[in-house]
Amino acid sequence: MHSFRILLIMFSVVACAGQRPAPDPLPASMLARAALVEWEAWGRVVIEGWPDVRPANTAATPERFARLVEYWNTVPGGGRVARRLIDLRSGIAGMSERISADMPDGEDGRPVVVAGLDDVGFYSYPAWSAAFISAVARRAAVPESDLPSTYRHARYIDAVLARASVATEGAAFLPRAPEDYVPVAGDLLCADRSAVPLLHWSGRFADRGRPRPMHCDIVVRTRPGTIEAVGGNVQGLVALRRFPADASGRALPAPYGRPAFVLVLSAQGERR
Repeated sequence: MHSFRILLIMFSVVACAGQRPAPDPLPASMLARAALVEWEAWGRVVIEGWPDVRPANTAATPERFARLVEYWNTVPGGGRVARRLIDLRSGIAGMSERISADMPDGEDGRPVVVAGLDDVGFYSYPAWSAAFISAVARRAAVPESDLPSTYRHARYIDAVLARASVATEGAAFLPRAPEDYVPVAGDLLCADRSAVPLLHWSGRFADRGRPRPMHCDIVVRTRPGTIEAVGGNVQGLVALRRFPADASGRALPAPYGRPAFVLVLSAQGERR
């Protein structure tokens, strides 16, 4: 009964807050700016919605790979993954050299370079989108207590829900339903990638702590008809995605068969 009362109070606070104009707080803009810095470093790749074809530029350049390793080194246990990726890259480089050496020179007399062996997609497993969020949060000076470092989105979502359910007044992020809330820069737009997605974010309370495949992007700009958000491991890249929104700026439902938007983590202003 006590937990039920807390949940009712939380719903009422979130509902009332949703009626007020969304703020543009300093930490939220810092989070968005930090995400945009990473997007710039990865080559300013833009993806419209949910494409079936990957972007043209998916090379695992030294700069991209170094940043990916850094994301993994941000999260607990990520150092082991980073070392495995470094070993994998070393092996791929050696394989590419051996294959290229066996190929005859091209018509122009230059050695033939074997394409595809150094694609960034080779490093997409394990999934690193949550590690990207964690790294960006640390660079934006978001405290661990507000958004913990982890390689699973569900873990920091659970932490945010737990804190908001106890003290909404001091919570750095509050959960919102995408159909009821217009996101602003610095919010996190989250989708449920499981076979049976949540119907509402509050359903997470029932299986809190259990694995659930999620994906969150950092909102960097919203306007009527479009939400722009930066995420990691999007087609293997850090990319800016443009999602369709309604005339007010609320996210429209994802197409059938695509991960459903179930949650917006709304940044609540300057950290105390």
